[in-house]
Amino acid sequence: MRIGTEREMRGFYIYLILLLYISLILSSASTSTSTNGYNDLQFSGVKCDEDFRVVALNVSFAPLFGTISPEIGLLNKLVNLGIVSVNLTGRIPTEMRNLTSLKIFNVSNNAFSGSFPGEILTVMTQLEILDAYNNNLTGLLPSEVANLKNLKHLSLGGNYFTGEIPEKYSDIQSLEYLGLNANGLTGKIPGFLGRLKNLKRLLLGYFNVFHGGIPPEFGSLTQLEILDMASCNLTGEIPESLGNLKYLHQLLLHQNSLTGRIPSQLSGLVSLKTLDLSINELTGEIPERFSALQNITLINLFQNKLHGSIPSYVSDFPHLEVLQLWGNSFTVGLPENLGRNGKLCRLDVSSNRLTGLIPLHLCKGGALEDLILMRNFFFGPLPEELGNCKSLFNIRVTKNQLNGTIPAGIFNLPSLSFVELDYNFFSGELPPQMSGASIDQLKISNNLISGEILPAIRNLRSLQVLELEMNKLSGEIPAEIFEIKVLSKINSSSSHGHRAAYIVQL
Repeated sequence: MRIGTEREMRGFYIYLILLLYISLILSSASTSTSTNGYNDLQFSGVKCDEDFRVVALNVSFAPLFGTISPEIGLLNKLVNLGIVSVNLTGRIPTEMRNLTSLKIFNVSNNAFSGSFPGEILTVMTQLEILDAYNNNLTGLLPSEVANLKNLKHLSLGGNYFTGEIPEKYSDIQSLEYLGLNANGLTGKIPGFLGRLKNLKRLLLGYFNVFHGGIPPEFGSLTQLEILDMASCNLTGEIPESLGNLKYLHQLLLHQNSLTGRIPSQLSGLVSLKTLDLSINELTGEIPERFSALQNITLINLFQNKLHGSIPSYVSDFPHLEVLQLWGNSFTVGLPENLGRNGKLCRLDVSSNRLTGLIPLHLCKGGALEDLILMRNFFFGPLPEELGNCKSLFNIRVTKNQLNGTIPAGIFNLPSLSFVELDYNFFSGELPPQMSGASIDQLKISNNLISGEILPAIRNLRSLQVLELEMNKLSGEIPAEIFEIKVLSKINSSSSHGHRAAYIVQL
C-alpha cells in the first residue's frame, strides 16, 4: 500500500471533519446569512495531533440540528468529544464503539432518544467523563458503565431512565460525580453506593420515585461535598450518620416525606453552606448544636411541623444570607441581632406564631431583598431603618399587630416592588413625597391611616394595585392618580364615615 504524502493525509482528515460537519448540519441548521459556506465554521472546535488525526471535536452551542452520523466512528483517535446544547436528535450511534481512545464524552443538553447503547462503553476503557444529562434517553441505566475503571464523572440525569440503580455502579471506585437525578428511577436508594469512597457529588433527586429512606451507609461517603436527594419520595428519618460528612457543602432533602426530629449530629457538617429540609414532615425543634454550622449561608426549614423558638445563635452566623422558616409553629420572637452580619438578603418566617419586635438591623449590610413576616403576632413599629434599605424588593407583613407610622422612606425605595402592610394597626398619614418608581402593588388596607391621598402618589408610575380600604382616610381620590397608566385596581372604601367608598377597576 502506498503511504500518502503529508498533504494527502491532511486532506483526508479534513475530509473526515467535513463529513462529520455535513452529517450534523442540515440545510436549514445554521442561522447565519453568510454565503461563505464552511468558512463560517472556522473549525474552531477541532484539534488534530502531529499526524493530523482528529483528537478533539467540540461543536457545543452551535446553531445545529439533525443527528450524529455513523461516520463519527471513523474518528478512532478521538480523545475529547463535546456536542453540547446543539439540539441534536435521534439515537446515539453504536459506531461510537470505535472511539477507543475517548476520555471525554459529553452529549448533554440535546434531544437524543432511545436507550443508551451500553455496548459502546465496553471498549472505552480510558473514559473519564460521560455526560448525557438532559436528553430524552429511555430504558434501563447502562450497566456497562461499571467496567470503566477510570471514570470520574457520570451524569445521566434529566432523562427518562427507569428501573433500579444497578449494584455494579458501586464498583466504579474512581467515581467523583454521580448524577442520576430527574429520571423515572424506582426501588430503594441502594446502600451500596456508600462504597464509592471518592464520591464528591451525589445527585439522586427530582422525578425519581424511590421507596424507603436515606441509606445510613451514605455516612461513609466522607469526601462528599453535595448530596441532593430532593423530591424523590423519601420516607423515614434522617440518618444520624450523615453528620460524618465534614466536607459537605450542600444537603438538599426538600420535598419528601421525611419524619422525626432533625438529628443534632448534623452539627458535624462543619463545611455546610446550604441546608434545605423544607416541605417534609419533620418535628421537634432546631437543635442547639447547630450553632457549630459557622459556614452556613442558606437555611430552608419551611413547611414542616417544627416548633419552639428560633435559636439566638442564628443571628451569629457570619455568612447567613437566606433564612426561610415559614409554615411551622415557631414561637417567641426573632433573634434581636438578626441581620447584624450584614449579609442577610431573604427572611421569610410567615405563618408561624412569632411575636415581639421586628429586629432593627435586618438591612445592616444593605443586602436585604425580601422581608416576609406575614400571619404572625409581631407588634411595635416597622423599624425606620427599613426606609433606607435600597436593596429591598418585597416587604410583606400583613396580618400582624404592628403599629406606629409607616416609615416614609419605604415609599421612596428604588427597587421595592411589593408592599403588603394590611391588617395591622398602622396610623398616621401617608407621606407628602413618594418616588418609588418600582412599586407595583401597595396594600395598606385595614389599618388606622388618616388624612388624604396626596397627589404625590402619581410618582409611583409602576403601580398596578392600590388597596387603602378600611382606614380613616378623608377627601377624594386625587385626579393625579389616574396619570398612572398601568394602574388597574383602586380600592379605597372606608367604613369610618369620613369619606365615600371607591372601588375602581380600571
